Amino acid sequence: MTGIDEVKGEILRRLGELYGENLVSVVFYGRHLRDPGFPEIDVMVIIERAYDPVKMNRVADFVENVRDPIEDEYGYHVSFELYTKEEAENFHSGYLDVVVNYEIAYDRDGYFEWLMEEMMNPEKVMRHVQYLSTIEYFVVDDKENER
Repeated sequence: MTGIDEVKGEILRRLGELYGENLVSVVFYGRHLRDPGFPEIDVMVIIERAYDPVKMNRVADFVENVRDPIEDEYGYHVSFELYTKEEAENFHSGYLDVVVNYEIAYDRDGYFEWLMEEMMNPEKVMRHVQYLSTIEYFVVDDKENER
């Protein structure tokens, strides 16, 4: 099996070819950073803008041009998050995995570093937690349930 650093370099090369100037950030994260023998590579990709309004089409492009060729050629599974900058600036629970252990492979204008600072800002984190904790939260009146 090819070394993981070579495979990550190939992922970065393919992302550059696929997205060109639209590519903003490429961040590797997850277990493979602690265990280079782990056969899965987690990658977060942030692009400037949606070149296709249908996110599933963008995901399909990534799968066809990056994930599947890497998996077929190198044998590593590629797990990915793909966001536009607008999408990335909303809180995603997946960031909790990323912030623990990540490696920036490409970061135009320091965007990802800025994003992580924003996501770790205590005031903003509390707003995200409050928002997440109020979704679908209903108080049930026990007396009504007794009938």
